Amino acid sequence: MGRTCLGHAARRTANLLTRHYNRHMAALGLELTQAQLLAAIADGSASSAAEIARFLGIDRSTLARNLKPLEVAGLVTRQDGKGRKVLPVLTQLGEAKVIEIHRTWLKAQEEVSTLLGPDGADAVRTQMSTLRKAVHILESQEKPAADTASQSEPDETTLSGHQS
Repeated sequence: MGRTCLGHAARRTANLLTRHYNRHMAALGLELTQAQLLAAIADGSASSAAEIARFLGIDRSTLARNLKPLEVAGLVTRQDGKGRKVLPVLTQLGEAKVIEIHRTWLKAQEEVSTLLGPDGADAVRTQMSTLRKAVHILESQEKPAADTASQSEPDETTLSGHQS
C-alpha cells in the first residue's frame, strides 16, 4: 500500500490542509468544520439539517456535535422548518461571525493557492472532484439502489455556489 495508496495520500493531505485552516480559524474560536457549518447555514438554501450534513460530507451525529457549541456560543439557534424538520439558523452574532470567517478563510486559502501557483488550485479541485465522482460510482456499484439514493452527495455547487 504505502506511497501508492490513494486513500492514504488523500487522508494525509486532508489532515494537513485541515490543520492549516484550523490554525487560522482558531483566532475566531472555531475549527474548520464549525466555520464551514456556519457558512453553510448562512447560505440559507438547505431545507434540512440532513442536507447541510450531506453537503459538508459529515454524518448527522457529527453535525449535532458541531452545532452544540455554536448554539452555546449564541451563534446558532433552531427554527421550525417544513413538516417536522428543525433547521439551524444564524443569530445576529452568527451572521457577524460568518463575515469574520470569510475574511479568515480567504487568507488561509490565499496562502495555499499562492504556493500551488496560478493554475494549481484549479487543477487540484478538478482532480479531487474526479476522485469523488469515481468513489461515488464505486459506492453505487457496492450498495443496493435504495441505499445510494439516500447517501448521494449533493451537486458540488449546491448551498454555497462554490465548488467543494
